[in-house]
Amino acid sequence: MRALAIRVLMAVGVALLTVPAVAAAQPAAVVADTAGAPAAVMGWDTYRRLDALPYLSGAVQAQQYSSYDRSGGNKDWTGGCLSYDGPRCVVADDDGSGEIDSIWFTINRGDVTALGNIRIDLDGRTILDEPLQSVVDGAYGPPFAFPLVANAKQSPGGVYIKVPMPYRNSMRVSVSKPVSYYHVTFRHFPNSDGVRTFDRSDLALDVLATLMAAGRRDPKPMVPGARTQTRTVEVPTDTAVEIANAAGPGSISTLRVRLPAGTDPTGVRLQIRFDGHDLVDSPVGEFFGAGLGPVDVRSLMFASSAQPGGWSSSWWPMPFARDAVVTLRNNTGNPIRGIDTEAVVVPDTKWGPALSSGEAGYFTTQSHAGPTTPGVDWPFATATGTGKFVGVSHSMSGRHVDSSMGKDAVFMEGDEKVYVDGSSTPQLHGTGTEDFYEGGWFFDYGKRYTLPLTGQPTVHITDDQCVDYCATAYRLMLADAVGYRTGLRFGIEHGPINDEQADYGSTAFLYTRP
Repeated sequence: MRALAIRVLMAVGVALLTVPAVAAAQPAAVVADTAGAPAAVMGWDTYRRLDALPYLSGAVQAQQYSSYDRSGGNKDWTGGCLSYDGPRCVVADDDGSGEIDSIWFTINRGDVTALGNIRIDLDGRTILDEPLQSVVDGAYGPPFAFPLVANAKQSPGGVYIKVPMPYRNSMRVSVSKPVSYYHVTFRHFPNSDGVRTFDRSDLALDVLATLMAAGRRDPKPMVPGARTQTRTVEVPTDTAVEIANAAGPGSISTLRVRLPAGTDPTGVRLQIRFDGHDLVDSPVGEFFGAGLGPVDVRSLMFASSAQPGGWSSSWWPMPFARDAVVTLRNNTGNPIRGIDTEAVVVPDTKWGPALSSGEAGYFTTQSHAGPTTPGVDWPFATATGTGKFVGVSHSMSGRHVDSSMGKDAVFMEGDEKVYVDGSSTPQLHGTGTEDFYEGGWFFDYGKRYTLPLTGQPTVHITDDQCVDYCATAYRLMLADAVGYRTGLRFGIEHGPINDEQADYGSTAFLYTRP
């Protein structure tokens, strides 16, 4: 096992060193919708071509199987098997074309040995049939290697497999023994045009290298012609100051901010206008994954440093057709001097027609904060029109109770629920807040972690920064982005049945047609 791990790290390291400084923007593998427009990037190209993230995917349905309590209560281990394949417990099954994007389990505080083998069948062929615990431990090597798989020590309390696995005709996921807590998130495509069945022989070392470098560099292909704008600004109180602007068509590829040491990031807001539309207005800290103050965050699309005066960075592709204007607003009550900023702008003629036709969407955030409302899900995002949800940064403050195993953050018993295009039932329905962030057991009772796609980087339990239990968490939904054509309601419960009072803040990341 140790020798295999060393070989994997060496191979990924070589891939990391050999990634070209300037990558040619080759066409991404896409599935077309019924009108022939690109509807979704698929497979490894999801991570190889993150510059294609703004393309909308309303024709693609994000779906989920999970063990949520069908009675509406909090017994989320009761969902059970969908069916049985002989003695095996089937947890996901689909006919038609699609892609498995995220598989998560937990039992026994994340020790999933008792579940036996996980078997994944695609298009009538078994591509994996191995002990689940060994798979998430990375025992079988790339592409099933960290951080595309993680065990309960790496993703506290839960285990996951996030290898994107396309299929043309069918898929089935099963385990040897009945399972308690699970979710399988997948996308269903409108047709099989351009879909290539997952090939395990593609080790995707370049993708693993990109993920291992998360939070340290732009994960998108680099292109010639990029222009960097740097400014150092003073922002008076209750005032907004421009830090970057650009004429299009093009995109903002990188955005970085360094606040002076001691500045409260919760009182500074990042605002961005694209082509006359005000689409971003978010607290700086939460935008970069640090909603409760400075902390180290190393996600794939944003990062933050806990060091005094450390940089916060964002690599979301932000296209515009005519112009983009970025400002910082100071709501701290005191002037802020010496804010360093950096923006990388990439000219690109394709964004003009892509945005005007609706083929692509504008980068958009929805941010709000306050007390939760009894009986009502906390809304991450509510939208009308066409777009897709690609992630969330979440700040939480609630109560915990003592137990024999640690601190139980009761408000985290809440499930995420996602309603798409006017549906009266959730298209995605999870099993708990920490489960949505792909940990488990209250993140193994308060452990911190920051991974390329998920994390809980901040935890305070009854200390000088928190009265009771405070935390931040994030999840990027890139392969498993939730597309919609007419509307979206993406929320999360607070407590078992929205019955635990908490104070939340959240910034959702979307691409939309304003």
